Amino acid sequence: MKNFTCPLVRLIIIFLVSMALARCTVSPQTHELREPMNTDLEIFDKRFRALSFGDLSMDRFWIRAEEDADRAPVPLNNYSIADVVERARKGVVNIYAQTVVEREVRFGISPNDLLPIKIPLVSNLLEILPFQVPLSQEEEGVSLGSGFIINAEGYILTNAHVINNAVGIQAVLSDGEEQYPAQIIGIDRLTDLALIKIDAGKPLFPLALGNSDDLRTGELVLALGNPLGLKHTVTSGLISAKERVSPMSHGNVDFLQTDSAINPGSSGGPLLNLYGEVVGVNTAIIQKAQLIGFAIPIDTVKEVMPMLALGKTERGWFGAQAHPLSLSQANLLNLPIRGGMIVREVAPESPASKAGMKANDVIVSVNGTPIDSFVIFRRKLLGMPPGQTVAMEVFREGKIIAISGTLEKQKVEAVP
Repeated sequence: MKNFTCPLVRLIIIFLVSMALARCTVSPQTHELREPMNTDLEIFDKRFRALSFGDLSMDRFWIRAEEDADRAPVPLNNYSIADVVERARKGVVNIYAQTVVEREVRFGISPNDLLPIKIPLVSNLLEILPFQVPLSQEEEGVSLGSGFIINAEGYILTNAHVINNAVGIQAVLSDGEEQYPAQIIGIDRLTDLALIKIDAGKPLFPLALGNSDDLRTGELVLALGNPLGLKHTVTSGLISAKERVSPMSHGNVDFLQTDSAINPGSSGGPLLNLYGEVVGVNTAIIQKAQLIGFAIPIDTVKEVMPMLALGKTERGWFGAQAHPLSLSQANLLNLPIRGGMIVREVAPESPASKAGMKANDVIVSVNGTPIDSFVIFRRKLLGMPPGQTVAMEVFREGKIIAISGTLEKQKVEAVP
């Protein structure tokens, strides 16, 4: 049996090698290589690149919704939702992005597929031999998504993943089939947000940005978008939960959870309250789950908006590691106010260290905003670039102390 098997193996290998030289195939098993986009490409609008954050004023960049906490609830009847949709859909766009994706493919043959039958020992040997070679290959495709107008001059907010790797972007307004080419103003992969711009030659209808912190669990919301290519679709649901950490975000961003249907193509569309105000950006669904969708809170979007407008999304580094303060820790420290973040570690030679921050300090405010939750603290950090001065109040040994420091560029070995 031994003398018979060895010549047979040699013959089969010679046959397969000759077949490989005559015909090569690409294995269907590929995986996408996700790399940051090159911001020097023509698809990027660089008009604001020369500006600094100090030059930028966002006061009139978007429409601010009414902030009266005591305003009357929206009365519900059979036309209440229809009235909201009729007004808001003029500010929603469908986005079609032509993409080029680099993938790693296995180039060669699958020897066992050429055998008429699977032969023990021989088939196992062929699985070990390197008949396929990994190569990179570019593939073209189309990404479907949604967005909404935040400025009458044509600025549109959407998800970063909708236009990632795009070489061309077309936006379709709700009033017709005409497509408008768009350019990228800024893209932020950390928060999955992007700002693009079109020149429609006419004033557009921007949607007002509301307040996501004031949302209540169980509140009725509407999702508008382009699910599965079905243009200008509306779905309704509830705020199922707040401050969720999605598996897709790696803990960087908290989400609104909703049972309003969010399908592929809805990403980037607005999540509205019944006043017609945007309270979130629809961004993700959990596969195999029913009625579990996520939206980026609009208050997080507001923090990141200056970075998107300038196309500069690098975060600053302060060098202090902080965690939420528990109720028992607050009682032990005799903290006179609610909330705060306790500092666990300060990196040597960091801005925090130079500012005089110490371990066990309790951060109670950042740039004048009281820190009563970890969500607010993390959100403030998301919008701070290198070079920005951050002013904090810390509680130490029974006193409130003011400290300030200038953020630096993120260091790989630094404490977050």
